[in-house]
Amino acid sequence: MQVILDRIRATLPAVNEDILGYITDILETNKHDYTDIREVDDALRPIFEEIAHAELEQEEITQLCQFVCDQLKLETLSGHNGLSHEPKKLSTPVQIGHYSGSSVDTVSSALFNMNDRTFIKPNSETTTVSQKKLEKAEAKLREKQEKRARDGALNGDVKEQARLEDAVVSQATNKRLLAENENTDSTSKSYDVHIDNFDVSYGNKILILGSSLDLIYGRRYGFVGRNGLGKSTLLRVMANRSLVLPSHLRILHVEQEIEGSDTLALQSVLECDERRAALLIEEKELNRRLHSISDTSNQDSFISKRLTAIYGELEAIEADKAESRAAVILNGLGFTSEMQAMATKQFSGGWRMRLALARALFSKPDLLLLDEPTNMLDLKAIIWLENYLQTWKSTILVVSHDRTFLNTVATDILHLYAQKVESYRGNYDTFVSARTERLKNQQREYEAQKDYRDHIQVFIDRFRYNANRAAQVQSKLKLLEKL
Repeated sequence: MQVILDRIRATLPAVNEDILGYITDILETNKHDYTDIREVDDALRPIFEEIAHAELEQEEITQLCQFVCDQLKLETLSGHNGLSHEPKKLSTPVQIGHYSGSSVDTVSSALFNMNDRTFIKPNSETTTVSQKKLEKAEAKLREKQEKRARDGALNGDVKEQARLEDAVVSQATNKRLLAENENTDSTSKSYDVHIDNFDVSYGNKILILGSSLDLIYGRRYGFVGRNGLGKSTLLRVMANRSLVLPSHLRILHVEQEIEGSDTLALQSVLECDERRAALLIEEKELNRRLHSISDTSNQDSFISKRLTAIYGELEAIEADKAESRAAVILNGLGFTSEMQAMATKQFSGGWRMRLALARALFSKPDLLLLDEPTNMLDLKAIIWLENYLQTWKSTILVVSHDRTFLNTVATDILHLYAQKVESYRGNYDTFVSARTERLKNQQREYEAQKDYRDHIQVFIDRFRYNANRAAQVQSKLKLLEKL
């Protein structure tokens, strides 16, 4: 890791120790995930570009990312003796029978040559495989893969719809929730989420089986677990209300970028407050009608009363502060004043994702679902988002692999493991400690039960053929089955 830091200091003299510490934390926490240049480039390029301030060419940043990737591969694959354990591709086929007549020492020295770490040396005999035919077959295979990738890009929307339809859920009936949904009294409605005994499957794979989920209003939940277990799928089915949730609950899921249009970035954020937008449109229409009336009438009185009610509602939701609040959110996510006045279609996909996040933060839903929100943000925006979410009043459920982000934001951790959602109080570090202690307790219980089972088995084996102990043996066998 020190070699990587020295290279970064040499390439970017302006880098400070705080940013180096942040980069070190990212790389050490997810070292095994960053052995691909694309992953390293996505994670580090925004940080390098921000430090460089356009002083470095894109090619130089690419070379720096490539160096980091190569060094991580070397550190991951190297053993205690510093030699790489990465498998090598043999240039010619190997015939194991060539060594069948050799002595043990000869075979050992031939097969396990520790100098080049190639455990089986190729036979020097001429191969019967045509290299030209082999290269032609590989080229044809690459062509098929590229065609499949192009078809996938063209049919992206269709596949996305199929992906959503593949997620199937089932849920036990919750009579209390059904009663709440039928109740029209808004003062007695709860904003907590309780999902009991639910299953989620994706195609033929069962992701979650017989699990429960409890989200208390006002708490911030970090959702962790290995990739591919169903975290994003669970967020998607909650946003689509495939699971039964309180009908009065306003849910917003930030998963994909907004569509580009001629709408300005700031206006795009303001428009997501539908209540404020509807009141302003109605107020404008009533004012127009009021000025068009020539004489005083009952209609004039009605319009005036309605305008008074609209102004009262606008004051209650602090509509006059909406624009400044939207500007603060956009500025925190990296949008300058000039960028806020640009049309959304002028932004790249990453910036549109930031716009989608800004719209969600401005809307203040009752349940905010975030899927890897830090992926599209730079370091400053991540720090701002951490501080902003700490004052969030409603419920947040966020999927993230950023340990620092979860330590700062989360008040609870949900862990998806073995098709169950387990809940832990506290941030990510507290979760790690609690889970480690739980695993130790389970191991101790397992070992104690194993010793007890072994003791019973010894008794069974000893008196299995003793007629006087037959009843006791049968009792022990039943006990063993229960254990």
